[in-house]
Amino acid sequence: MKYIIVLFLLVTFFLACGKKNNEGSTSEVKQTTTESKNSDDASLKFKDMTFLKSYNNCSPNDTCTYFKVDYIEVISGKNKDKINKLINNILISNISYGETRVSSIQAAADSFMTQFVTSRKEYPDAPRFWYLESSVSVEAELQNIITFSSANSSYMGGAHPYSYFEYYNVNKETGDTLTLSNLFASGFEKKLNHLIDAKFRKDNNLKPGDDLAEKGGLFENKITFNYNYRLSKDGSITFHYNQYEIASYAQGPIEVTLSKEDIAPLLLENSPLK
Repeated sequence: MKYIIVLFLLVTFFLACGKKNNEGSTSEVKQTTTESKNSDDASLKFKDMTFLKSYNNCSPNDTCTYFKVDYIEVISGKNKDKINKLINNILISNISYGETRVSSIQAAADSFMTQFVTSRKEYPDAPRFWYLESSVSVEAELQNIITFSSANSSYMGGAHPYSYFEYYNVNKETGDTLTLSNLFASGFEKKLNHLIDAKFRKDNNLKPGDDLAEKGGLFENKITFNYNYRLSKDGSITFHYNQYEIASYAQGPIEVTLSKEDIAPLLLENSPLK
């Protein structure tokens, strides 16, 4: 599901530290190198990158306007180029703002600061700070699967900040993104929905006949699987529902986790979860 958020960015762009523009705002880039935890042939080595642009050189630890992006780039390992392309695509998806496309992180940050300065001039009584944080990182790693997390949070005025998470599960042997059809046998949909409904009711102390809108806080009297899920080392699968997706902002993000035992009857014979 695509969510409304603001701009950002192409991963493989290298930026100069300390560039000042937008009325004194400062940009900087930091990088470190980490390795995947599995020491097999599919082991991956990552470069961790951090880009920060702040207004008047303020610190994000203070209440101020800033634009921050943390992301990773695979520098060695099996399917390096294919996985880097996926990471790039995730960032490109995050940066979409209507029909707008930006050419780099720096360009997106400059645009963000320009909009902030313009807003302050046009609406002097509006909130005195904005922020935007976006990241792509490794969430979990199984023997043959690696899960990436994309976290996004922003505030540009309004009643409250807005945040969302998206997850991408990759087969390290092929470099391909896993779909539910790669995990579960044909016809899994109805059974999976039943498991999710039952687990949500159990987690929220609801009876089988309780209305999920009336007593469960959902928009509708149903909860079904989505395609935003992460896999864990214990063989479980967690479906993540962002704010506003199936319930109000006040409900916060909702997660339903099915154990390895729960989903075992649904798995393909050659499922990577076996």
